[in-house]
Amino acid sequence: MSTLTETQLADYEEFGFLDSIPILSADEVRHFRAEVDQMCAALGGRITRLDQPHYYFRWAWELSTHPRVLDCMEQLIGPNIMLKSTRLFYKVGTSDSFVGWHQDGLTEQLKEACVPAIWLGLTPATAENGCLRVVPRSHLLGLVPHADFPNPDNLTTQGATAQVPIETPHDVVMRAGEMSLHHPLMLHASNPNRTAEARIGFSATYSTPALMSSRTAIAWVRGDGPRDRFKVAEAPRLCSTEEAVAAYRAGNHQILFAK
Repeated sequence: MSTLTETQLADYEEFGFLDSIPILSADEVRHFRAEVDQMCAALGGRITRLDQPHYYFRWAWELSTHPRVLDCMEQLIGPNIMLKSTRLFYKVGTSDSFVGWHQDGLTEQLKEACVPAIWLGLTPATAENGCLRVVPRSHLLGLVPHADFPNPDNLTTQGATAQVPIETPHDVVMRAGEMSLHHPLMLHASNPNRTAEARIGFSATYSTPALMSSRTAIAWVRGDGPRDRFKVAEAPRLCSTEEAVAAYRAGNHQILFAK
């Protein structure tokens, strides 16, 4: 059982993130990487982002409901846990693509700490291959317009306050199978992948039943709570990769490909 220490929990409150939490064994990393690569090939190759794969692919459901992930999440938000959304990030080698500074909570105006996100690596994450970058204590800024923070190399101070100055970004360097956690108001971004190898990460967002609404169907992954306020998603059925890919395409979810 992977649990967070009291020191880690205090650090999360102060800095807005944690990293290098061991989750997957080496065998699990190989298994999930193979599943991802098989899916990407079936979708046409050179995938860079996939939204909500847990609706259709068992590997994504198993990653997002991994017992060690949920054990950590339970320590942060309590025993009743909803899975709100998932994303696969596949940053191909020698890619120019980057992710600008943003807060996950801005889209739906979520300020509460009850909607944290994870980033779980299926490959090592390094500064050279475009690992996640975070701004410590930026979760204390409140909601900040994304235009104030255009890209990972141009962190302005427009969103700062006298009480919460903008800090130096921190590169979340991790080994394959390790996980980071971040607050919904944490400013985060990533640089291009300057290496020859892909950087692959799986991200998921969770919530407590305190969430009043959601743009996506939620899934109860531990404990229970009210179901009348949400469209509820269930675990995807067991099927072939080809069937799951066909269902995903029919669902009209976002698929981004490398140029």
